[in-house]
Amino acid sequence: MFKTSIQEKINALGYKTFTPIQEAVFKSYPKEKHIIGLAPTGTGKTHAYLLPIINDLDLAYEAVQAVICVPTNELVAQVETMLKSVNIGFTVKALTTSKDRLRELDAVSKKQPQIVISTPGRLEDYAIQEGKLKIHTAKVFVLDEADMMLDMDFMTTLDRVFYAVRDAKMMLFSATLPEGLTKWIDTYFGKAFMIDLKDPSVLKITHGLVYTRFETRDHDFKRLVKAINPYLCMVFVSKKEQVDHVYQQLLDVGIKAIRISGDTPSRERKTILDDIKQLKYTYIVSSDLGSRGLDIIGVSHVIHYELPYHLEYYIHRSGRTGRANQTGISYALVTNENSRKIENLVKKGITFQRYQFDGDSLVPIIKKPKSSLSEEELAAIRKVKKPTKVSPNYKKKNKKLVKKARNAVRFGGK
Repeated sequence: MFKTSIQEKINALGYKTFTPIQEAVFKSYPKEKHIIGLAPTGTGKTHAYLLPIINDLDLAYEAVQAVICVPTNELVAQVETMLKSVNIGFTVKALTTSKDRLRELDAVSKKQPQIVISTPGRLEDYAIQEGKLKIHTAKVFVLDEADMMLDMDFMTTLDRVFYAVRDAKMMLFSATLPEGLTKWIDTYFGKAFMIDLKDPSVLKITHGLVYTRFETRDHDFKRLVKAINPYLCMVFVSKKEQVDHVYQQLLDVGIKAIRISGDTPSRERKTILDDIKQLKYTYIVSSDLGSRGLDIIGVSHVIHYELPYHLEYYIHRSGRTGRANQTGISYALVTNENSRKIENLVKKGITFQRYQFDGDSLVPIIKKPKSSLSEEELAAIRKVKKPTKVSPNYKKKNKKLVKKARNAVRFGGK
């Protein structure tokens, strides 16, 4: 489906094969009006929609042809970087809260970009409130990381935006599909082609459980940190107030770490991300902000200091590793009280391996194989009376009686 120039760019990016979500979108894009793509974080959703959009651009038409809406400034910058890597002469405008508003408004009023990348708030401001950005000409509108926008209650902000692009092809991408998002899709998308690849097992991630107790969590966290040797590890907490506490635990054992949360100013976050890319730190302590919206690559390990309140975030957190077809490992410090959450994650397709400490090492707990005996055979064996007195060869005699009882059920007494 790709034009020669785009195919050359794809080759330059080093693509040998495409991920399932990319193949599915490439196939459905030309023939479906609206598309919903569900796939785990790190499976290539961004290039899945960017490449068809670029392929469909009219480079001679100097008007907005595609609008890409994402929830955070970091994601805006990430998508812009990806677009630059395949730019064949189209114009792009990335709108974020970190840029001078009046200068950007003046720029778009003088020349309309062909592709717009924006957060919901900036998009509504420039296009609806100010009317400087003419998005009604867009042929395609993409809403990426849609479930994250639901968490941030951005959907009401987008109401007027959707009315302005109501004639465009609508594309929605998400890692999960919470109930609130399903209702929202029914309202705004109506009939849409669904690509459902959200099974987290498609990622090459080992999910480990390390049991602890509330009073020993910090001690066991430090033991876990000492037992692994990550290239880059992200440690997640459920409350941003815990970021400083866990960060201090790492400093206590001499770990090079950095912390980031929703309270970290935008400019400071950019500096932190640049330092991470230069491998100045081995560990990143983050609130759930870091499970989405941050452009961090090369994460080999994830540690859940505790399980998140909303289980969807377990999948998002773990998805920071095992990206781009790489392997990764995700450890969760859990207590016996977490059994219900673990059961629900298993229902979502997560397969867990339990680990325990052995000295300074972390080793998997190997389950003993289940008995191959049937319930009837086990019942017959239980009826075999054990001798009241121990006599020579009593074990051998008892073994024969057990075998005879088992065979009576299995082979009819043979």
